[in-house]
Amino acid sequence: MSLFLSLGLLLLAALGHGYLWTDAVNRLHAWSGPRWLIDALTYLSFLAFLVLPVAVAMLWNDAVLIDTVLYDENMSLPPSRWALSYFYFCTAWGVYSLIVNNLRRFATDNPRALLDWQQEYLDIDEQLGIEVLRAGLPQLIAKIPGNQVLQLTVDRKRLAIPQLHPKHEGLKIAHLSDLHMIGSLGLRWFEVVAEQVNELQPDVIAITGDIVEKEACWPWLASSLGILQAKYGVYFILGNHDFYIDTNHTKKLLVDQGLICLSECWVETEWNGVAVILAGSERPWAPQAEDLPTVPSHNTEQLSTEQLSTDTAQLRLMLMHTPDEYHWACQQNAHLALAGHLHGGQLRFPLLGPIACPSRFGTRYACGVFRQEDTVLHVSRGISGKTPLRWNCPPEIAMLELVAV
Repeated sequence: MSLFLSLGLLLLAALGHGYLWTDAVNRLHAWSGPRWLIDALTYLSFLAFLVLPVAVAMLWNDAVLIDTVLYDENMSLPPSRWALSYFYFCTAWGVYSLIVNNLRRFATDNPRALLDWQQEYLDIDEQLGIEVLRAGLPQLIAKIPGNQVLQLTVDRKRLAIPQLHPKHEGLKIAHLSDLHMIGSLGLRWFEVVAEQVNELQPDVIAITGDIVEKEACWPWLASSLGILQAKYGVYFILGNHDFYIDTNHTKKLLVDQGLICLSECWVETEWNGVAVILAGSERPWAPQAEDLPTVPSHNTEQLSTEQLSTDTAQLRLMLMHTPDEYHWACQQNAHLALAGHLHGGQLRFPLLGPIACPSRFGTRYACGVFRQEDTVLHVSRGISGKTPLRWNCPPEIAMLELVAV
């Protein structure tokens, strides 16, 4: 085997090994199981990520000379052959992952759903400086070259919405997600984010979870999210990290500030004189969450008194924390679904794509705009995260303008 081919196989095997265990952790964190068990399995996956390459290297020579190795005939696979098998499996997995991850880019920001996208970098990092991060490890991580944790952007996107009512043409929705108020980023960061949103003068503001996960940060809500203003209201749901503390108290604090809670429920309202249905899903983390009643579609002829008539069911907007619930939004005949949770992958590399995506679908819905049948999905990169590290994936305020098609 030539040196060039050997190096190529080694590189693909290393990529496959990385993809394999990253995918395992991503799907593990999409599970709503006990936190202690998820953390334990995560540490075991990380240990396997570190140890397996060393084990393969140590057994490599034996694997190459497998025909001369003596082993118990009752063994299904000798250690040396196991190393060789794992190496070639990782090589194949690396090839598969590279192909699939790059093909998925064609499904993201499809022109059938995203008509235009303009990204503006704000000078928040220059205004606030690194001091807005807690001293110690957060500031140290923020100094890593290329880290965009403080490079907030406004992403203006024009979305093609099937069957949009003419009176909802041009409606502007500010989409925020994943603030993660835990203390790594100071209160002033979230206040500035809210101020920037208000300057955009959106018609609607939608927040799709992971708002606050430390009780010490509860008082921050009043001067940050509490100042948000929108013509037709500010709506929110919670995410998995919000369940680390008392969610009822978090909801009360936000509702007291004038925000509208959509946790596992749906509401009817009017925008510009035309009816709108909004629904929220915090599944799979919401305890004892029941299925929502079927949201009426345009071809429904007879509805109960608790539902809306077809004449008024003009726009259906669904808030979800994870894009894993995309199928649910489609079942509800949603025009537009908004989600977060995946932070855009936080680390995005050329060719390799996004890395950290806690989803049953891996990196498929890391961020961007998608369309399935007549339901458009927007997935936010989020505002913050537990680890203040972002490469090629800056935090975003998404300003969505609805356009009829």
